[in-house]
Amino acid sequence: MIRINLLPVELRRGTAMSARVLIAWWHRASCSAAIGWFGIVYFGDLGAAEQARAGWRGQARREGRKGAYYDKLEANLKDYTNRVQTITDIGKSRRLWSKFCDELIDVVNNNNDIERHLGWFDSLTIKTDPKKGATVKLPGAVQGGEMFRVANLHEDLEAAPFVKDLIAKSQPGGKIDLDKTRTPAESFRFDLSMQFAPTVIEAKPVKKDKKARGAPKK
Repeated sequence: MIRINLLPVELRRGTAMSARVLIAWWHRASCSAAIGWFGIVYFGDLGAAEQARAGWRGQARREGRKGAYYDKLEANLKDYTNRVQTITDIGKSRRLWSKFCDELIDVVNNNNDIERHLGWFDSLTIKTDPKKGATVKLPGAVQGGEMFRVANLHEDLEAAPFVKDLIAKSQPGGKIDLDKTRTPAESFRFDLSMQFAPTVIEAKPVKKDKKARGAPKK
């Protein structure tokens, strides 16, 4: 079909789109496309970042709970270590009286050297005091009426291993005792007394950490 435009030439030009309009339309379209692309990219990255941040926060909370639990375990370990050390110190500080008796018997026997001294004890009395120490009383005698045998016994006692804890000891002395039922009938009786240093360490109360009572509730 043939169409005939009867408008003047000036009006005919008005129906055509000018270059300025095309350029303006192109700029608008480009800007809209750019804004749309930026929005897609921005909001897409923002969502991913928010999701990653939420994951990091959750991990940080879990690590924080682990750290708090570890701190409480460290506090409990320190508390128990102090208690074990206190018990160990007390155990080391206690004197083994059975060991003392063994060392005393070795002194009395003196490898069966009866020429140096041949002694015996009538009884053994031990009195302990946490502050003053222990007092040991040993009334006894040595065979024969020679005073030097008592001195020899005291000298061997001062060389015994338990002397390191000895504070004081009675001096050699005594009196001659006669018993015709024995051979020889003479013996030199004495009262031996030894004072030992205090050995028991009083356990100090352990301060309890209120925070270190157990694992945190999940």
